[in-house]
Amino acid sequence: MFNYIKYFLIKPFKIQPFISNKVQLSVSHGLFIFAFLNLFKPFKLDLLNEYFFGYSILMGIQSIVTPYLIFVILKKVNYKKWNYSNILILCFFCILIYSLVLWYSSGFYKDLKGYKKKLSFTLFYRYTSIISIFSMLLFFVLNDKIIKLKNKIHNIRVEKNNQIIKEKLTIYSEGKKESIVININELIYTSITGNYVSFYINTQEGIKELVLRNTLSNIINQISDYPNFIRCHKSYIINTNYIDSISGNARGYFLKTNQIENLIPVSRKFNKEYLEKIVD
Repeated sequence: MFNYIKYFLIKPFKIQPFISNKVQLSVSHGLFIFAFLNLFKPFKLDLLNEYFFGYSILMGIQSIVTPYLIFVILKKVNYKKWNYSNILILCFFCILIYSLVLWYSSGFYKDLKGYKKKLSFTLFYRYTSIISIFSMLLFFVLNDKIIKLKNKIHNIRVEKNNQIIKEKLTIYSEGKKESIVININELIYTSITGNYVSFYINTQEGIKELVLRNTLSNIINQISDYPNFIRCHKSYIINTNYIDSISGNARGYFLKTNQIENLIPVSRKFNKEYLEKIVD
């Protein structure tokens, strides 16, 4: 048993995640104290009567500020080689400091309201220590939840970045002597003039045009894995995700996108019902 306790005390403790999550932990701690006091009104706090709510708000604010400042100070300390014995000593001093701050704030508030009944620091420290047991458990549980949430968000971002990388597509010229690399999701439409295909790309700086010697038939084959692209005309391929409206009549319809002023002509083989489905 003694060896187990000794082993536990010298076991390394990772305090960095707690410091990294200091804002979330401190705010959650303050809300916990505020809710705890209002729900249970322990230690005869109900005797404060009309002063109780203001008192609980003050205790909640101090329960946010004090742990946060402690975490800020810890960030400047060399804690990388700390173990559980260091943490136990730290907890003792943190509770002592926390109790002193709350005791002083409590006395100041009661003086301000003319309330004469005050607790001694010894009794106040005892009460604070009891509540701190639950606070410590809250820190550990919440910190674990925050770490898991951050890891989940990180994995989503990595997956999203990987997805963006996958959407990068290399388009080759007819003889494969030249090529361009585009983000397929940013391609609005392509048009052909003579033997050259123009690619109109939606970028943060505006619409960018890239030109490559090719045919539209070859281009449509290279992007066949993306069903949102249709060859709407013998000279145009459009990304249906960018279509905003339809104009024209049975003699000839046009597709409109807000990114460009030009109207995209549509072959007569596409009827209005089909085009409306694309827009929807």
